[in-house]
Amino acid sequence: MSRLSLIDACFTLFETPTTPMHVGGLLILKSQRQHFANELFDTLLQHQDFCSPFDQLIKQSPASWPRWQRARQVRIENHIHLHSIGDNHDVHALVSQLHSGQLDRRKPLWEVHIIDDAPRQRVGLYIKIHHAYADGVKLSHMLNTMLGTEANAERVPAFWENNFKSRGGGRAPVKQVIDFANALYHQIQELPNLAKLTGKLLSRTLYPSISKLPIPFTAEKTLFNQRPKQSRVIAQGTLPIKSIKRIGQYTGASVNEVVLTVCDAALHQYLIDHKRPSNKPLVAIMPVNMKQDATEKDNLFSPALIELGRRNHQPTERLKEVMISSRQIKHEAKTFSPTAFMNLSIATNALVMLIGFFKLDKHLPTACNLVISNVPGPKDQRYFMDAEIESITPYSVLLPDQALNITLFSYQDQLHVGVTACDDALADADLLVPYITKALTALELDLLSVTLQKVEQQLEQGSLTTH
Repeated sequence: MSRLSLIDACFTLFETPTTPMHVGGLLILKSQRQHFANELFDTLLQHQDFCSPFDQLIKQSPASWPRWQRARQVRIENHIHLHSIGDNHDVHALVSQLHSGQLDRRKPLWEVHIIDDAPRQRVGLYIKIHHAYADGVKLSHMLNTMLGTEANAERVPAFWENNFKSRGGGRAPVKQVIDFANALYHQIQELPNLAKLTGKLLSRTLYPSISKLPIPFTAEKTLFNQRPKQSRVIAQGTLPIKSIKRIGQYTGASVNEVVLTVCDAALHQYLIDHKRPSNKPLVAIMPVNMKQDATEKDNLFSPALIELGRRNHQPTERLKEVMISSRQIKHEAKTFSPTAFMNLSIATNALVMLIGFFKLDKHLPTACNLVISNVPGPKDQRYFMDAEIESITPYSVLLPDQALNITLFSYQDQLHVGVTACDDALADADLLVPYITKALTALELDLLSVTLQKVEQQLEQGSLTTH
């Protein structure tokens, strides 16, 4: 057996019925076959070869660190489920219920739910996997691998038969010792950078103007910072990637920076509508690409705290503030190291979970307001067997002291927005989807207005010069 990493152990140790630590994805399939859902169910049940991590259990005890252990037996019928909904029901309402429940620790922690939406001639495919098995990036890799680029009824994308290696599962004991020693040596080397970064954050408490880096546990508590209960509500929408990239071309902003900006505007609108406006900028956790230069082939993503805009900012002002915050993080990463940022983020998240587990969040400041993730997906049309995939929407975990998560996933020419919220705390969280859409339109119009003003100023200056 091999040990879980620190962050995966946190997702395991601090999981409770009210904070289940699984991620999910909903695929909407369009098939010409009348009984496709039943046929798909029967087909998937026949695929009973399991690779790591989908044949693994997580074993833990009070006296030991959580470890991977291969299950003696995996029963496919425990993991593949078929549902049928009628005229008055909705796929997303069912997924809200499915996403609320905690996965059974006595079995490998993954499920596939086939949802027959016969009235709308669609089939929903909801995949639910514990965060220790896969995060958003790994799920995206799974989808890219298992989904076909053309319709093929003979190609069955049973992801549990592919060897997506777990984070540490299946390694030989000697290899585990060597890897542990190398990791420990690398972490020791990073201690000076981590100390410098921590010192800079502490110095910002005395001199706020020296940096835009948010200090953990100094965010303002908002409606989004409530201890979640078990029930979940989900919402979904789409944003045109073309519009987001066009904004980036005009301003130099990255896709992530535009996404953060429109989400921030929507969040402030939600708080204002509920008469609970935030007096400080919201603070979000979002994976940031820490790649040092453009010649590096691989992306290096690290979750980082990002201070967003103020509630009264105009759209272009908000985008500017988000860009400054985002680039400050990348600048500091070059000064110190991406690993130091990652270690600080892991430590912060672990502390958040620890505080939530012991129910101390009501008595302590909040680390951040929510998590906003943007995961890249397939750019071309994909198929599940011979069924066309119309949309792929992600849903994520709610950390202790956070009742809201926004995750986005790109597919073809759309950015699919998945909102996960605590139903008791934010029952109308679905309002955020149209707010985000309106915020993108407002940003486009504001940029157009600013551009026209600059053109008018240049024309006036030219006219004055000629006279």
